[in-house]
Amino acid sequence: MKKSIFSNLAFRYFFEVIVIVFSITASFYIQDLLNKKNQIELKNKALEGVLIELEKDKGFLLDFGKGYNEYRIKTIDSLFENKYPLKVRYLSGIWGNSDLFDNKRFFESLISTGGIDFIRSEKLQGELSSYYNNSYNLIEQAANLDNASFHRFSDQIVNYRLDSINYEWGTFNNRFYFNENDLKKIRNDIRLKSTAMQWKFWLSEYNKRIELATEKNELLVKLIKEELAN
Repeated sequence: MKKSIFSNLAFRYFFEVIVIVFSITASFYIQDLLNKKNQIELKNKALEGVLIELEKDKGFLLDFGKGYNEYRIKTIDSLFENKYPLKVRYLSGIWGNSDLFDNKRFFESLISTGGIDFIRSEKLQGELSSYYNNSYNLIEQAANLDNASFHRFSDQIVNYRLDSINYEWGTFNNRFYFNENDLKKIRNDIRLKSTAMQWKFWLSEYNKRIELATEKNELLVKLIKEELAN
């Protein structure tokens, strides 16, 4: 009789332990599923933000940046080559630089939240890292070299007489009106020309890096859309 009672109690306690262990395990499992679901949702939202940032990069940093650099390269040639007539707009076209505006908040969010680990495509993970850690750094370096060249050129051009400035924000129509006699001296200034030629070299390198980044940008847009569609 007593043995039967003890056996029943042991079975009941054993059964209760099993139920408790199962409940805890199930709770952790469900919580893990919820966490993964939440992380996937955060990952998708961050990727949608990255798409917006890539579009901004394409429009300003890449497309506009490349066009502006090409414009300055042509005007450097036009200013210092005697086969071109000497015009005010040549100097105005050179005298400017291209700042880099950091545009990767959503990518940084992917990293900080761990969302990048939930990206299914390993290729997308690798291309994201390559674009933001390599291409961005190369373009930032080129932008800094452009800025340094701009300042070297500016330090020398102030030796010449500037009579007036016509400034139009957001256009290529700005005009720096130098004294006519000084304008001729500028064309024949060997040191200034050497500075401008070096600047032209860095602008050409800048554009090459932009071309490579543009290819990465377009591939990323394709891969992200595929990731979000799955």
